Amino acid sequence: MRRETQRSADRALVVDHRTPLDARTLAAEVKARQTGPLHSRLESTLRGLIRDGAIATGAILPGELELAAQIGVSRHTVRHALGVLTNEGLLRRERGRGTTVVSSSPPPVIERSLSTFYAFAWEARARGASQRSYVLERKVVPADADFAARLEVPIGSEVERIVRVRTADDDPLILETTCLPRDLSKYMDEKSLEQEALYDALERLVGLRVTHAREAIRPTVLSRQIARLLHASAGAPAFLVERTTWSDRGPIEWQESIVRGDRYLYSVDLPRRA
Repeated sequence: MRRETQRSADRALVVDHRTPLDARTLAAEVKARQTGPLHSRLESTLRGLIRDGAIATGAILPGELELAAQIGVSRHTVRHALGVLTNEGLLRRERGRGTTVVSSSPPPVIERSLSTFYAFAWEARARGASQRSYVLERKVVPADADFAARLEVPIGSEVERIVRVRTADDDPLILETTCLPRDLSKYMDEKSLEQEALYDALERLVGLRVTHAREAIRPTVLSRQIARLLHASAGAPAFLVERTTWSDRGPIEWQESIVRGDRYLYSVDLPRRA
């Protein structure tokens, strides 16, 4: 009987993109569902309604304050629940525009193997995705002692810092900061930086051969500013990846990437030596 009542309630709550979801109706759904803390019931109720199609892609959720008042929880509790669903790719939260349902299923997690040399553009192409990079900054700076040591250039020599958001099928996944010696970066035009793998462009334009790289990976969380760029929630988990890349002429690149933790996992093969 309880299951039949629940199915009837689900059928009654069908919200398309043209109809703002009523906070009182959603609060009734949360309170009618399974036992447990209200914050987890809000999260699971919304997830279920979105995945079942009861709340359609494009539907606008009630405001945090209104929803908190109707359910009887704090605004912080509502914000946390919406943040979890945003990190799962079900919602998009934009200041001044509210919270919108963007998908009925979470986006796929991308496995990145550390067993071989990789580049973002190569990965996207292998998955059949359309990749593009958006250049946020290009700035020539003098190399300090750290950059001089990493890139094996004299202290004070020109190094260019290039900041890009890397996207696949218009989905922002990585904020990448690349530092190159100026005698290499001067060959890179906007088209190369936006549409081509950096290593392909350097090999084509300069004639060098990229040979290997070394990476260090650490866990981190997204700041509010970076989360906005990556369409994620502030405080969401991420990877901080530092890379130094070598060519047949020596080190050519130092790179720092902030990678969305909800969209990537890293794997490595571990062969056992005889």
